[in-house]
Amino acid sequence: MKRILLFISVFLFFITNSFAQLDSEHYLPPLKQGTNNQSINQQAIYLSTPATEGTFNVEVYIGTNTASSLTISLSNGAPYTIDSSTTGLSLGNGDNGITLIDNVSTGIALSTAGLRFVAPGGQKFYVNYRGRSGAQAGSLTSKGKAALGTDFRWGGIANNASNGTLSTSLGIMATDPGTTTVTVFGYDPGCIFREPSGIPASSPDFLTITLQQYQTYVIEAPKNATTANIDGWLGATLTSDKKIAISVGGLNVGVRTGSGSRDVGLDQPVPTNVLGREYVFVRGNGASGNETEFAIIVATQNATDVFAGGVYQGTINNGGSI
Repeated sequence: MKRILLFISVFLFFITNSFAQLDSEHYLPPLKQGTNNQSINQQAIYLSTPATEGTFNVEVYIGTNTASSLTISLSNGAPYTIDSSTTGLSLGNGDNGITLIDNVSTGIALSTAGLRFVAPGGQKFYVNYRGRSGAQAGSLTSKGKAALGTDFRWGGIANNASNGTLSTSLGIMATDPGTTTVTVFGYDPGCIFREPSGIPASSPDFLTITLQQYQTYVIEAPKNATTANIDGWLGATLTSDKKIAISVGGLNVGVRTGSGSRDVGLDQPVPTNVLGREYVFVRGNGASGNETEFAIIVATQNATDVFAGGVYQGTINNGGSI
């Protein structure tokens, strides 16, 4: 059996070491929603810790800033929330330029987007991003340093619904000193990704992205730009010459063909070297059963045989999904 990624509709998650969400450093690259406020409006970031060493500091940095925008005192039983009322780091509604970017900031290197959380004393803590609008909500938990790597697959949920707000995005943050080169390839050549000037007639068959430490870059595949954007990005490969962190999301995503229904799906994937071969799928209580509650499996190696409940489901190659 080969290593695979497992995605759950409508909310996404990776199963890794049960302690992987606790770390002394966390990274949140920005993402992109199809239309401002239609997927996510109000936002908050929750920090907590089970550490028993007493109170410790967590420094929060925006983009490439070398000076922290906020220093948090955190301890067991005393969590902290960052939101629109936080002094020093106000997490504004909608496309605030930090956690969610706008159209003109898409497809270029950014120095003022994305967040880093660091406990200088090395204590471990938990970081969870949450966003909501009037119709849906989503949650993304940072995986800490376990999320850093040089080889990833772009995962998520096919955008089959019919709604002008549907979009899929991927955020990247360079984390090592110096210049990091990221290559994205293996997607359907018909995919079209947003540029700062708008949606082009076509996009390159592969992307080469150059970032300095803590710069970020967001790729957006608006569903209505082209048919290939429904799922042509699914399983694409990201490789880099230095460690990066990524986030993925459907903002919004709709799984029912022909329906206007949509939802929010977010996750922070881990690199392929820490993926596993066995996963537990816990079905939600969606009213439409199999149509809305299902697993998506992406292979990271060729000739990957997939079994569910001991029953053979098929064989997929690197980047393929089932």
